[in-house]
Amino acid sequence: MYRILISNDDGMKGLGLRPLMKELSRIGRVCVVVPKNQMSGTGHGITLAKYKKIEKIEKNFYTLRGGTPADCVKYGLYYFLRGEIDIVVSGINTCPNLGQDVIYSGTVGAAREGALSGIPSLAVSAAETNATEYDHAAIATREIVEKILKRKTFFKYICLNINIPKNYKGIKVVPLGVRAYDENVETVIDKNGNFSYKLSVRYIPGRKNKGTDVDMVDKGYISVTPLRMDQTDFALIKKIKL
Repeated sequence: MYRILISNDDGMKGLGLRPLMKELSRIGRVCVVVPKNQMSGTGHGITLAKYKKIEKIEKNFYTLRGGTPADCVKYGLYYFLRGEIDIVVSGINTCPNLGQDVIYSGTVGAAREGALSGIPSLAVSAAETNATEYDHAAIATREIVEKILKRKTFFKYICLNINIPKNYKGIKVVPLGVRAYDENVETVIDKNGNFSYKLSVRYIPGRKNKGTDVDMVDKGYISVTPLRMDQTDFALIKKIKL
């Protein structure tokens, strides 16, 4: 039986978690290790030299208090399943992770952690912002996982970033696009005259991204983008002179 590690960045109450658990339990033994609370935007951050409290929710379902998504995968690898993992699946995220979103995404960070250990890994996101229904995405994820598990060696050290729209037409393997954002810092003043600050981000649609993940999702396809673990720009190595 396949051994499947599930994590996410939306925590134990993430709406995409239970549908994913249900579908993947059909094909293997599932172990869930997720952050206790919402940890979106934490990227691939990890926690060092600090003890974490682990809470058992039910059989093979644990939360890590104060842990990042990547922490959760590490704990799954080195404690709960002790390296006996066939595939890591992170998600299902409540909104898309397209283009440069993969840099900031805790969902992708968890999947990258699995890939760094040589385990085929998926970062799965709903293609709608604040999605409310995840059954279709969970089924599609299970079907993709089944295909990958048949070719585990080929997908070793590979992280696949996947975005799943409703009523999808098919699957397209494509490069990352570029997402445009309006970013600023908001400020508020309390009654004592103290300032508080918050980063505000608003997605701006309409940027041309022909043939990319952004484009394919807009056209109703599941986008699948393989992400390299080695980020070296080999084309520039011989050109840079310092």
